[in-house]
Amino acid sequence: MGQYWQVVCPSKREYTTQLFGGKLSELLFSSWANILCDLIEHEWAGTRLICIGDYLNPDHLPATIQQDNLHLISAESDATSKPLRYDVVEEEFELWSYEEEEEAATLTAMEESVNPKIRVLRNLTTSQYVFRTILMRICWSSDSSTSIAGGGYLADGVWAGHKFDIVDVDSLEDMDGQWEDVTEDIRDEIQVLWSSDFGYNWETEWRA
Repeated sequence: MGQYWQVVCPSKREYTTQLFGGKLSELLFSSWANILCDLIEHEWAGTRLICIGDYLNPDHLPATIQQDNLHLISAESDATSKPLRYDVVEEEFELWSYEEEEEAATLTAMEESVNPKIRVLRNLTTSQYVFRTILMRICWSSDSSTSIAGGGYLADGVWAGHKFDIVDVDSLEDMDGQWEDVTEDIRDEIQVLWSSDFGYNWETEWRA
C-alpha cells in the first residue's frame, strides 16, 4: 500500500499532513502544497523541515537533523527523550490541520491575485532558491516506496532537514549573487514525475 508522510518542524514540535490521506502522491499532486508554503512563509520561517515516511528508521536520519540533536524530542526537560519517528510525532507534536490552514491559505492566494508579487522559496542552508516548490526535496525515509512511478529517489531528499523561508524575489537582488536559482532543475524533476503518473499530456489535460 505504500507509506504515509508528514512534514515535521522539530524545533517547534509541530507537523502537518493531509487529514484525508498522506501518501506522497496525494501531497505532491494536489493544492495541499499551498498550505505548506503558507506555513513556511509565516510560522515556520527559518526553521528546519523534514517530510518523514512512516517506514523511517530513527537511526537513519539526515546529518542536518543529527547535528542539531533534533532527533531527540521531549515535551518537558525531565521527560524521556524519544527518537524522531512517524508515530512519535503523531503522539507528541501538535498538528497543523488542513482545515485550520485552508482558509488562511485561500485568503493569501486572494491577496496575491489582487497584489501579485513574485515570491521565491529560499533554502537557507544551501543558499539556493526556487519558485515555491519544496516538498519533493525534503522527504526522508528508510524505505524508498513512494506510490509514485519512478519516485523512489524522493525518499532520500537532498534538502531534508534544511532551513527555509519565502521572500519577494526583489530581495535577492541585494544578495550580490550569493543565491543559486535551481528552479529549472526542479521543474525538470516535476515534469518527469507528473508524466509518469498522469501521462505526457498531463499539463494540457489539467488545463482543460
